[in-house]
Amino acid sequence: MDHRFGAFVLLVSLSAVVLAAPSPDTIFMDSVLYEGDKCNLPGSRTGTCRKAALCPQGIRSNGARCEFAGNDPVVCCPSDTAEGTSNRITTRIAKQECERLQSGSADLSDHLSGRRLEASLGEFPFMALIIFNGEEHETTRCGASLISKRFLLTAAHCFRDASPAKVQLAIVNLNDKEKDEYTVRQLHTHEGYRSRQNDIALLELEEDVVYQRDVGPICLNTDINDIGPTVNLTVMGWGTDGDGQSTSKLWKATVNEVSLDKCQEMFRSAKLSKTINEDQLCALGEKWNDEFTDACGGDSGGPLVMRVRQKFYLVGVVSTGAPCGSPIPGVYTRVTRYLDWIEQRVWGNQS
Repeated sequence: MDHRFGAFVLLVSLSAVVLAAPSPDTIFMDSVLYEGDKCNLPGSRTGTCRKAALCPQGIRSNGARCEFAGNDPVVCCPSDTAEGTSNRITTRIAKQECERLQSGSADLSDHLSGRRLEASLGEFPFMALIIFNGEEHETTRCGASLISKRFLLTAAHCFRDASPAKVQLAIVNLNDKEKDEYTVRQLHTHEGYRSRQNDIALLELEEDVVYQRDVGPICLNTDINDIGPTVNLTVMGWGTDGDGQSTSKLWKATVNEVSLDKCQEMFRSAKLSKTINEDQLCALGEKWNDEFTDACGGDSGGPLVMRVRQKFYLVGVVSTGAPCGSPIPGVYTRVTRYLDWIEQRVWGNQS
């Protein structure tokens, strides 16, 4: 064979290979994007694959295609986060507000699991007690969490039979005379609240809360991933104990997340007809003196929190559960599922 002809054939073959290269739009099996993966957006922007319900703006972003997560559609969600940062979306107003808050006390220690302990003044500066209208509701108790100068987050079911009048802050013992009291201007109940579903509400105050050492807001958790059973969470309230005994003191206790599937199965095994969904979070503490650590009557609306780098994050709102002290987890409203609803009412169109 003529060597020049052989070289020509080789060149033609290489050209064919180049011409046959796949287009940039070709999707290979190993390039499929799943929830949590980085994805590309028009204009050389980047994002992260998130469930559409948690990122409405991603539906219109025309970004890369992300695979479904079960039956939930997943979209390429625009994000300002740099490579290697956490899953918290920095574009969220709630995240921006959190970054303005100072860290909590460095002297705080993890709470002991399996029993409740008295809280000290200033330990949870966001914790509030709701005072209801009417003498018949003097003994009705619900908690709430301060999330901004004018708003507190709580549970919608607290207001089935009573209306809020005031909130008290900077208080751990109900018998203490010194406390900060503010009048409630308006109650904002979630439009979809039905029988402990969408069990979330906001209390809007008449005036701004004065922040001080013992009074300040809590960050909203914006991390959409499950927390997991190894992370200690703290629940608190002025509710009753497992024997139904009321108390005037604020108590705190440690619980851990229980997966939704396991939680639902535990309710089913106990023949308790309760449907648990992704808008909720289950948690339970260790056994102590024949009782499991859990929220109880009178703790409703109060916070379930975790601490990250000396800051508290509100992850849940006390909603419902089995009888106190049982081995069945307590059920909380999952804050991350309602961030859009909260932000629109608390911070409006702020960006």
